[in-house]
Amino acid sequence: MNDIAVIADGEVYTEESYQQRLREQQDGLHAMFVKMRDQWIHHRAQSGVERRWKAAMELYYGDQDEQVNRFVETLEMGPRVRNAETPARSKVVVNIVRPKCDQATARMAEILLPVDDRNWAIKPTPVPEIVGRIGDQRETFDPQTGQPTGLTADQEAQVLLEEARERAKRMQDHIDDNLTECNYNGELRSVLQNGVILGTGVIKGPFPINHENRAWIPREDGTHELHFTTEVQPASQSLDPWNVYFDPACGTDHQCGRGVFERVPNVTRKDLRRLAKVPGYDADRIAEVLRASPKKVSIAEGRVGRTACDDGSYEMWIYHGDIEADEMGLLTAKREDPLTDVSFGVLVMVNDVIIGAMESWVVDHTLPYDVWCWRKSDDSPYGYGLPDELSHQQRVINAAWRQVMDNAKFSMGGQIVMKKGKVIPADGKWEISPGKLWYAKDDMDDVRHAFSVFEFASHIEELMSLVTSAMALADTETSMPQILGGERGSAPETVGGMVMLYNNANAVLRMRVKLFDDCVTKPHIGRYYDFHMANNTDASAKGDFDIDARGSSALVERDLQNQAMINLSAITSNPRYAGWVKEKEELRAIFRAFKLDPEELMKTDEEYQQEQEALAQQGAPQDPRIMSAQMQLEAKQLELQDRQVQREFEMQRNAQELEIRKQTLAYNQQREEMEFQLGSQQSQLQREIAIAKMIQDGELTQAELEAKERLEKIKIADGRERFNAEMYVKQTQGSGI
Repeated sequence: MNDIAVIADGEVYTEESYQQRLREQQDGLHAMFVKMRDQWIHHRAQSGVERRWKAAMELYYGDQDEQVNRFVETLEMGPRVRNAETPARSKVVVNIVRPKCDQATARMAEILLPVDDRNWAIKPTPVPEIVGRIGDQRETFDPQTGQPTGLTADQEAQVLLEEARERAKRMQDHIDDNLTECNYNGELRSVLQNGVILGTGVIKGPFPINHENRAWIPREDGTHELHFTTEVQPASQSLDPWNVYFDPACGTDHQCGRGVFERVPNVTRKDLRRLAKVPGYDADRIAEVLRASPKKVSIAEGRVGRTACDDGSYEMWIYHGDIEADEMGLLTAKREDPLTDVSFGVLVMVNDVIIGAMESWVVDHTLPYDVWCWRKSDDSPYGYGLPDELSHQQRVINAAWRQVMDNAKFSMGGQIVMKKGKVIPADGKWEISPGKLWYAKDDMDDVRHAFSVFEFASHIEELMSLVTSAMALADTETSMPQILGGERGSAPETVGGMVMLYNNANAVLRMRVKLFDDCVTKPHIGRYYDFHMANNTDASAKGDFDIDARGSSALVERDLQNQAMINLSAITSNPRYAGWVKEKEELRAIFRAFKLDPEELMKTDEEYQQEQEALAQQGAPQDPRIMSAQMQLEAKQLELQDRQVQREFEMQRNAQELEIRKQTLAYNQQREEMEFQLGSQQSQLQREIAIAKMIQDGELTQAELEAKERLEKIKIADGRERFNAEMYVKQTQGSGI
């Protein structure tokens, strides 16, 4: 007979019956949360988000297969009858999605995750009372004793501000240590990659983990012994968006929903046994899970079901969010201190059994999950990625390039048409090969009537113009121009033009960096701040601080700041400004601008102090600023002397040039006079020669006329004599000569 053990809800139960009733109520809660999880899984599967993710991964890897598209078409539209076999066409893929995604991820990581700086900072919150006292030179008094403190209001304000800065820096160091331990930058790179490709990047944190520290402790005999210490530290982890299910009722902000379910695959039996010893987990429920076969949740044909895990691992589900206080008290009733006043907690399920229930470690009851989307959706916390923006142009490029391949195949060789019975291959094979011999029938007068080759036109240029246009449209649609990938293209060659173009190209990325600051950096680091304020024992690191997300302000303008710092060094060397510049910090900034590590090149404070002390023993060294001013003065004097020497030299050279001009003018005048006299004499001589020639020509002409007259007279006389002779002979003999 069982003893009476419990009175609950006005009923009296034995220990055994009460435990049975408690288990039935817990099983009902298990079923309720399992049903809620299945509904969330089903909703996301039907929303089209997962279909979009699959398409994005296919675009990224360039493995879009026509067979997959046919399979999807068959599932959606039913089998289609094909009357003829589909012709063999080119299936090559020119992937423009993966380079664009990698380029965007790398550029975002370069801006947000610099190797020598942080994209966040902790700053003290401005207190109006303290800020208002800055510049006030009135003396202050101790409020308890009324005696003067010896300080002005401005001095007291500066002391308080410096103390707040020191506290903020210590808090920043604590958070930075936590982020370094969990490889925060590496986890953010995964978030950026998921955000660019899938459109949704998720990071979880901070969440408590047991961090193991190793230390070698010296012994008395001179040897060392390895000791392990374990402490609870906050950590962050990037999550695969496929494993994170938000409340369908949250709209576009996951923080507005009831909670989130996180899927943890590949949990081994060893992991579950280890959890049985962790506070908050139910060892009996874990033993129940280990006795059953591992199962995983799957969805097929629009229904959520269960399938066996072939590898023997378990699938764990973690729920983080709202839970009724009575439900949490029921799930933790077996504990010595059941959680009956918790309304925001964490549940852990395996094989549809809740094996753990605990209070949330988040102080302000917000979900420790941050989501960054490449492009936000208007109806879901899951956004759109870069492949979604490139899908249309990727299809155009694939279609055009495949046409290029097909056109090349048809146009590179002719199409042969022949009458088979009129031409016979010498080797008996009908394949075309170089130098092949063919026989024509005897009745063939012209073999071209039985054998012809037809060439097809090539349209490579037209098709390539389509590819080029699609590439340009891809740059426009994604706001990711080629200059971000290292290609200058038609960018101007001047430094100013390149800087302006580079800044314009980065404008969209800067906007996305600001969204990352708002969605991830500020809330995530803010929860680390809350965690340390609630759990850290270092009182000197606590205070009222603000989170400064610097990805969009300081780090985006890093390149321009580096250029400005290099130019600024010439200005700050001026003695008028040297007293206002922090020389050590300026030198560090200049080294960083040149991508150099200041710690490797600069002396430590101790080394610098030792060197200054050694110089002091040798004698008080001259102030470097005075030395710099003297050097500048000497350089100025040398410059003035050089200018005076140059002016004297130029005066001598000008005098020599003037004298040369005078001598040249005199020589030219003398030469002109001599040339005039010579010309006059030559003209007179030519005149005399012309006159003599004319006289001579006149005498020769008169003599020739007289000679011609004498010759004519002789000819006339001879003619007369001959005539008289002929007449005489004719008269005497009767005939002429």
